[in-house]
Amino acid sequence: MLDISSLNEAQKNAMMDTDGAVLVLAGAGSGKTRVLTYRIAYLVTEKNVEPWNILAITFTNKATNEMRERLDKLLGERNKVWISTFHSLCANILKRYADRIGYSENFSIYDESDSNRALAKVLKQKGLDAGALKDHIRGYISEAKNEGLSPDEYYARIRGEIKEAQNIRDVFEGYEEILHDSNAMDFDDLLHKTKRLFVSCPDVLQSYQNRFHYIHVDEFQDTNGVQFDLVRMLAGKWGNLFVVGDDDQSIYGWRGAKVENILHFDKYFSDTKIHKLFQNYRSTPNILEVANNVIRNNTARHEKELFTTQKPGVKVEFYNAYNDREETQWIVETIRALKRSQGYGNKDFAILLRVNSLSRSFENAFAGLNMKYRVLGGFKFFERKEIQDVIAYMRVTVNPRDNEAVKRIINFPRRGIGDTSVERIEEYAGMHGQSMMDVVFAINRNDALPPSAAKKVHEFGVLMNDLIENRSLPLAAFSEYLVRQAGFGLAYTATGTEEDENRWENIQEFLRHIREFADANQEAGLAEFLQTVSLMPERKEEIYDHDLITIATMHAVKGLEFPVVFIAGCEEDIFPSAQSKREDRVEEERRLMYVAATRAKERLYISCARQRFRFNKVMSMLASRFMVEAQGGQQTRLDTLRAKWENESYQSRRENVDADYDDMPRFHPPAPARAAFAVPPVRPAVSLPKTDVTKFKLGSRVLHKNYGSGTIIMLSGSGADTQATIQFDGLGVKKFLLALAPLEIIQ
Repeated sequence: MLDISSLNEAQKNAMMDTDGAVLVLAGAGSGKTRVLTYRIAYLVTEKNVEPWNILAITFTNKATNEMRERLDKLLGERNKVWISTFHSLCANILKRYADRIGYSENFSIYDESDSNRALAKVLKQKGLDAGALKDHIRGYISEAKNEGLSPDEYYARIRGEIKEAQNIRDVFEGYEEILHDSNAMDFDDLLHKTKRLFVSCPDVLQSYQNRFHYIHVDEFQDTNGVQFDLVRMLAGKWGNLFVVGDDDQSIYGWRGAKVENILHFDKYFSDTKIHKLFQNYRSTPNILEVANNVIRNNTARHEKELFTTQKPGVKVEFYNAYNDREETQWIVETIRALKRSQGYGNKDFAILLRVNSLSRSFENAFAGLNMKYRVLGGFKFFERKEIQDVIAYMRVTVNPRDNEAVKRIINFPRRGIGDTSVERIEEYAGMHGQSMMDVVFAINRNDALPPSAAKKVHEFGVLMNDLIENRSLPLAAFSEYLVRQAGFGLAYTATGTEEDENRWENIQEFLRHIREFADANQEAGLAEFLQTVSLMPERKEEIYDHDLITIATMHAVKGLEFPVVFIAGCEEDIFPSAQSKREDRVEEERRLMYVAATRAKERLYISCARQRFRFNKVMSMLASRFMVEAQGGQQTRLDTLRAKWENESYQSRRENVDADYDDMPRFHPPAPARAAFAVPPVRPAVSLPKTDVTKFKLGSRVLHKNYGSGTIIMLSGSGADTQATIQFDGLGVKKFLLALAPLEIIQ
């Protein structure tokens, strides 16, 4: 007999409701996976349902493996349940019946790079600009497939709304022809073509309907249009559909998920029974209060409120830093203090960010203190494609014989140099014992390429010759010159996509890093800078050492939990993002804040900055509405202030920032006075040691526990903001905030 004593009453009631359509609204940390797996075990052990008549659908391989392991413990050898992701389920169906829709069973599945090359070929055939349109149209094609629409059906929907509608239809059709001719499907096709199979071959659908008497779907709030259709079709005969999800955690609308699928589930399936799981087993009451404060401001949601029987725990801390550097320093020092005073390890901490461009300052800070970390939801800052592209230009400028770097940049930003031309240049160089740049520089004097292709390569050679001639410029000035001359700005700002905006912001952040490096190492040039980049810790260290601080985008940590969470960068136009406000997607951004807050088990810290370096300038920032809502603040005061700022010029905002943020606390604030827009007084997370900065003088010899001995060569600022520039023996120049730096006077 199945032991269900570990389940609470709400979980038991949901688990034992086995007939018809059942919707389980499961709040964050409420044990939804436990309910779903126990429900399947209950069907097998108590209702005598054959395991192969049960289907369980998840969204990730990790979730699939976790569910299988749990059912193995509950059912043992009887676990013959089909547990699968949507895409794996559909791939298995198509492998068996692909011939019914014009494919053979050994069809290929294209990854993103394969798809992009096929799409580029179509654009070329249609005489369209591949560089400007490829990613743009790829998104439309993906949207169409996620809705289960053909090129003609999608065209009918967007005609009159999108000026490129005809081009999108033509390219979509041509792309489908290339895939079909190659006996290939892309990732979206696995769902799209399965729906097509079911519609065109009712006998195939009927065979799966006959098999699956009971269907279960986890994370139902993340389903898109075609996934919803597939589930409804499979459940069409028996009607036994059990879905678990939380509309408050629907955060993937940008990739096709439709929160309406869970919000209106009972309208799609008659006689739906709804169960609610709101008891949270992860977070403290203080953390849940913040999460509830935020999410209740959404209107499109099922009414619910998380609760827990745990003790209240530590109060959530809110911090408004003067600028982004101070915010980073506060978070890093809070982590160090908690490790000392509370015994936490690196793996207990997560820093959650809305955009990955904000990670660079944390990566630099941790690297400087030899604190190990990992980055989720994107590459480490210096490993991101756009940063590696800039670095590749630098590498060729310093070493023109670096063929791998040449191949990376010769057609990026796109300048019409095709793969065939690159291959011919590489072959010609090998045959004549030259580097690829030797061939490029002499392209008009050799026969490596025909004249039409040689002209485009010649332009690249002129660009690289110009960069090589100017590499003696000061490091920061040359880096900005390189980015401008190569055309990165135009490449990333012309598309208007949020992804490219983030990439361009990452490049601006990279240029800021170079300026800081140049300030601290005034004798260093481009070659020295490249050496520091090449010596950054390799990713492979993360495989063997799991005691790492997590830096992550909020989207990347759904399903994870950490004892201590920092939500940083909570400012308007970052979180919620400017694009989400333009596109009326603020409610999804608010759900993202809810997901971020409910990752915390014991301690939660939320911070913003009054000034932040963005888009190559210092910008005055307004605290996010979510930071106000988290504290139970009234929206009206924030709306008034936001309207005031939007009607002011940028310069006026800069001049009035201190008045608008009347007495907002600085780093290590004293008892704060009134805060603007109803933000309650905030306080430092921990009591950090205070240092008497007046003892440090120009010329003082000091000892740093990581960098050794050095001499103070410059002092700036005053009081707690005093900064020292120190020349370390044999290590170069670094800057520190004296109130916090681990420095001792030795002479």
